[in-house]
Amino acid sequence: MALWEWIALSLHCWVLAVAAVSDQHATSPFDWLLSDKGPFHRSQEYTDFVDRSRQGFSTRYKIY
Repeated sequence: MALWEWIALSLHCWVLAVAAVSDQHATSPFDWLLSDKGPFHRSQEYTDFVDRSRQGFSTRYKIY
């Protein structure tokens, strides 16, 4: 009985974790500002940011 409760609880936690990750990558109404058609797509800071993000760097902090 305890095994089934543990499995149900862990499954529920996985569902919540996946939902939280998908919410972080949701589009915001201001994403067009940084798109290729936005006003900042030729700025040096934006091109540096795009290059760094393509190489795998992120501006988000990881909490260990």
